[in-house]
Amino acid sequence: MFTASMLFLSSKLLQYEVLVTSITCYDLQGQQREMGTKSDDPPDQSDQGPGCMKRCSNVLVLALESFFYRLGKLVSGHPWLTILLTLLLGGSLSAGMVKFYEERREEKLWTPYGSRVVEHQNWINENFPAKFRFQNLLIEADNVLQPSVLRAMLALDTAVKNVSTDAANWTSICYQIGHQCWSSSLLELWSFNENVINSLSQQDILDKINTNNLISPLTFRPYDVEAVLGEIRREPAGNISGAKATTMLYAVKDQTIERQGERIDEIRLDWEKKFLDVALEERSDGVIVTPYSAEQSWIDEAQGPIQKNLNLLAAGFVILFGYATMSLGQFNCIGQKMYVSLAGMVCVGLAVVGAMGVCSAAGAAYGPVHTILPFLILGIGVDDMFVIVTAWNNLSQEERKLDRRQQAALALKHAGVSITVTSMTDVVAFGVGASTVLPALQSFCIYAAVSVFLAFVYSCTLFFAVVCLDFQRWEGSRNAYCCCYKHAEDYRPTDCSQKDHLQLFFQTIYAPGLLTTPGKIVTLLGVFAILGVSIWGFINLKQNWRPIWALAPDSYLRRYWERSEAYFSGDGEEVYIYIGNIDYYTEREKLHSLYRIFEADSYVTNGTVISWFEDYKTWVNSIKNSTLLGSDGHATDSDTFHQWILQFLTTDATGRSHAGDVKLNVTTSPPTVIASRMRGTYRTLQDSTEEIQAMDSLIAGTDSIGFSNEAFPYMFRFPTYETNKARIPYLFNAMGIIRPNAGQQVLQSELYRNLGIAMAAVFVITLLLLADFLGSLWVLLCVVMTLVDVGGMLHHWGLTIDTVTTNIMVIAIGLAVDYATHICHTFLIVGGTRQERALLTLSNMGPAVFNGGFSTFLAIVLLASSQHYVFITFFKVFFLVLLFGCLHGLVFLPVILSWLGPAPYSTTPAREAEQPEKRYIRKVQTQGFVNPGLEMDGDVSTGVPGNRLDVVPYVMCRPEYPPDIPPPDYNISPSSTIRPSAYTANSVHGHAEATVQWGSRNKIPEVNQWDVRVDNMITAANQKLFLLRRLKRCGVSTEDLTTVYKAYVRPTIEYAVPVWHPSVTAAQSEKLERVQKRVCRIILGMQYTDYMSALSTLNISSLAERRERLCVTETAQVGV
Repeated sequence: MFTASMLFLSSKLLQYEVLVTSITCYDLQGQQREMGTKSDDPPDQSDQGPGCMKRCSNVLVLALESFFYRLGKLVSGHPWLTILLTLLLGGSLSAGMVKFYEERREEKLWTPYGSRVVEHQNWINENFPAKFRFQNLLIEADNVLQPSVLRAMLALDTAVKNVSTDAANWTSICYQIGHQCWSSSLLELWSFNENVINSLSQQDILDKINTNNLISPLTFRPYDVEAVLGEIRREPAGNISGAKATTMLYAVKDQTIERQGERIDEIRLDWEKKFLDVALEERSDGVIVTPYSAEQSWIDEAQGPIQKNLNLLAAGFVILFGYATMSLGQFNCIGQKMYVSLAGMVCVGLAVVGAMGVCSAAGAAYGPVHTILPFLILGIGVDDMFVIVTAWNNLSQEERKLDRRQQAALALKHAGVSITVTSMTDVVAFGVGASTVLPALQSFCIYAAVSVFLAFVYSCTLFFAVVCLDFQRWEGSRNAYCCCYKHAEDYRPTDCSQKDHLQLFFQTIYAPGLLTTPGKIVTLLGVFAILGVSIWGFINLKQNWRPIWALAPDSYLRRYWERSEAYFSGDGEEVYIYIGNIDYYTEREKLHSLYRIFEADSYVTNGTVISWFEDYKTWVNSIKNSTLLGSDGHATDSDTFHQWILQFLTTDATGRSHAGDVKLNVTTSPPTVIASRMRGTYRTLQDSTEEIQAMDSLIAGTDSIGFSNEAFPYMFRFPTYETNKARIPYLFNAMGIIRPNAGQQVLQSELYRNLGIAMAAVFVITLLLLADFLGSLWVLLCVVMTLVDVGGMLHHWGLTIDTVTTNIMVIAIGLAVDYATHICHTFLIVGGTRQERALLTLSNMGPAVFNGGFSTFLAIVLLASSQHYVFITFFKVFFLVLLFGCLHGLVFLPVILSWLGPAPYSTTPAREAEQPEKRYIRKVQTQGFVNPGLEMDGDVSTGVPGNRLDVVPYVMCRPEYPPDIPPPDYNISPSSTIRPSAYTANSVHGHAEATVQWGSRNKIPEVNQWDVRVDNMITAANQKLFLLRRLKRCGVSTEDLTTVYKAYVRPTIEYAVPVWHPSVTAAQSEKLERVQKRVCRIILGMQYTDYMSALSTLNISSLAERRERLCVTETAQVGV
């Protein structure tokens, strides 16, 4: 009966194999996938099936791991070819630099896309082009009203007017009023007469200054002395007795032309350079001269600090190279990794240069803020370097026994997913930043995204190829610095030099201490205390930006602005309202309404509004016959109205002063007005918020009039105001916080759009690459808390929401993701309990994350010595990002994961349990196998193989077999130390009767050999699982599938069970059990709920239970 049933099963199995081989659903590629697939079951959720997210996780993680595994084998097999190809790639990408273009125009850099300011500026340039630009000199002395100071001013004035270039001199480049060049200073009161000025006494000067109704002898206009004197001192009677500062002004013709989309005036710029050289000459007369050139000064300031800080960048590379060399290698002649560290630096350089080439070829302009790009990519690229090297160092002892290509493949497989997650989140974060309306920030984010991506590519190829070559050098015992020198075979590095002290610190001190219950409580209290302080600081964070902050403290231009504000603080900025081609006659009442609104604006200084149209009406009512006027005081018809305007502008003194405020169309008769303007003066505005409010107030007032054509206010600082206005929602979007009471109307659509994109993008990309919903939520929480902490600490460090901090906060979104992502990903790929996994995560990945953060700090630390606001602010904000990013990634997140962490990936192997006690192994070696806990019916006996000349100890058991025990399977490798006995026909589960080759020393194999044997059995079983899947797809019943499993698969994973069962570890047992769990899922499909229910449904028992129930072993020692 038993024999017949076995023959039936064998024939049935053969039919299935032929069927599967012949149908189209069978393919070799599917078999290979099954062979490489690990169990889907997390150790801590063995009783639950995978959900949709877990299935997606399995697919994505396996795909990424498979890709990086193949890439690692490919690169390690051809390292020199990889290096050559990546260098050629870098060279080809850099070819785009031929289209490199640096943008310096403020309106092209910081004026938001869609802003009307650019249109208004172009309209003004067309209708009211600038005729001249002022060159200014600020003169400071204890008392500028002294004869010696006036004589020094006269000498300076002479030197300025003697400035000449190849294309111009003072008389040819100056702006003339009448026949005289326009220059204005106190010297004007004495007509710049050298003899008169040299003969002046102190009293002569004071008498002239205190003259009532003072008139300039050159322009014959009133001369306001107090407007050109700063920090005035007065006598008790009120007369001026002295002043600490005065100004000298020179008007130069504006000959700007349009060339390739850029407005330039080369003649004036050349003259301005010489002008600045004269003004900045060292002086010995006690007079301090500070110049300001309309355009050249800003060009100098844009380039000077950048050139100075390039030295800091070079020094940062050197420091980081030294740290990487010490951290990645060992302190001995073989273990150092100098060339590996150098390769990391080269990858960063290639990434930056390649990004500049790609972006230049795409037409993206290079701006001033791009100077910090190398510092940024240096930090990110080095992070990837540490992760890759750490992954190789963390290979298990079994993995280290593999060949070089296999080790490389496994190292990149482990590290590749992690650096992919962080790099792609950085790329996406910068991609979100590129959606800003600010051109300079958009361009920077594009450059940064491409740089990060290229750094990622070079890390996985060029850098990894160098790592493989360095490993080959290490295997050959070649010197770390001179690879040609090979050390002797007896060379042994000192034990101390081979220790990774940082790793030991994390393993033995930091991780165990942090993850104790008191450590967790202290951590949470500290983190939330810091968060509370940060929230308070964020609430009090103010928005303010002054352009002079972007200037170096020792800059002459910054000194000019600061001292001018100190001496002439009562002066506000002049603002204009422009009116386009409207019907000035029919809309005359609107012009009067605009004047009243302009004058009543709370941000405009009272009495400063000047309107040509109001002066025109006053003139009409004063000289024209009232019978010619209408009830509103204007002409009764349009032609007369325009004729009188022309008469006013050409015959009246007041009208002539308004000639520059009205543009006439002289081709019509009479000439009609096609554009005009009125002007006023803002009061002193305190900060950026008030500036934006002042701009919006005047815009709203102008728009409320409802002119038939364009009408708008404008001043030269409106582009800056528009920039600040656009940045406010962008910053709070970056931090994921809405702050409606920012003090001004903001672009609401920009706020909500970017708010959703920024946080959603970080979460989605993390979810896609981590493939775990709960883990992605914890990463997102760490990112949000990091950004809130950084934003709050900006207030405590004296920073504000401004141009620079906003840009860097956007950059920080990408960096804040990295630290938490590395920790969470490692937590997902290790097995064990949450506490054990958190300890392993900190021990394995903690040093790499710390090295990455600290190396980034080293890359930027020298910026702390910079005097430039942009660079020092970059250091402050990045330092805060690094500090709080590491705090939440290395301290807060492990604590949370140890309590509420997600389950590991299904591909995660179970954590290796402790090996059996050594005393048990010694007992087995001396007394044989002892397993007193077994209960089963059947005899346990020993046997001696027949027809054997040698004596080989073996074990044999003959139990009562349950009905579901299949026939034996003797598919054993010839080289195996475990082989079936030829003496007995039956065995426990087909493999219990086996001999154990003890060898000449009469010892059983070591436990680690059984570990390899168990792995081999699992591999063999997995090779057969594809058959079950194909049979399932072909409609084979559950009962037949179960029969095939019992006859074809299960014997493979229970071969020689009496021999190795007493020594099996928990990890080995779990590995075997996972094979049967996978079988249950294949057979039951969607009906699978949990493992124990599946066993009951299929009427099979767990493998552990079968081993306990079926096998009792003893050792028989038989002599010759």
